[in-house]
Amino acid sequence: MFDGYAGDLRERINSTSKPDQILSAINQYLFSELGFRGNEENYYEPENSYLNRVIDRRTGNPISLCMVYLFLSRRLHLPVTGIGMPGHFLCRFQCSTDEMYIDAFNRGKLLTKNDCVKYLVQTSYGYQEGLLTPATPRRTLLRMCSTLHQIYLHLKLPDETARLQRYIVALAK
Repeated sequence: MFDGYAGDLRERINSTSKPDQILSAINQYLFSELGFRGNEENYYEPENSYLNRVIDRRTGNPISLCMVYLFLSRRLHLPVTGIGMPGHFLCRFQCSTDEMYIDAFNRGKLLTKNDCVKYLVQTSYGYQEGLLTPATPRRTLLRMCSTLHQIYLHLKLPDETARLQRYIVALAK
């Protein structure tokens, strides 16, 4: 499926496209044409975290929608990474001339580093450079599992909570 998406986008993006044009084409395709969106109505629904369900429903949470963006960007050989800020997950496009942050939950809204710093300063974490560094695949998966663990804990589903706890322990090693 992602290979097909990438094929469609290759026809719209060329080697002379500027980063903002590339990201605009991806955002138009993913969010307007394919209909991916953040689930604002039921943010803590477990299905927002399972990538297969996100793809089927075209609805997810910040981290799962960023995973869609990352998997597509990887196939297009774009310099996009995941950024695991506290309370929100973003993508970052970074090349020698540009650095842009992508809020996949909000239809690919483009942010500057300054926008991200302002967000962090408003949280209890404050600004720390490490909060804007790329998340490793292991840290990303750990965060996805932690999110699901908290959802299942809140929903009082002990079997699911215990299952996710085992994943968290294994990933934290």
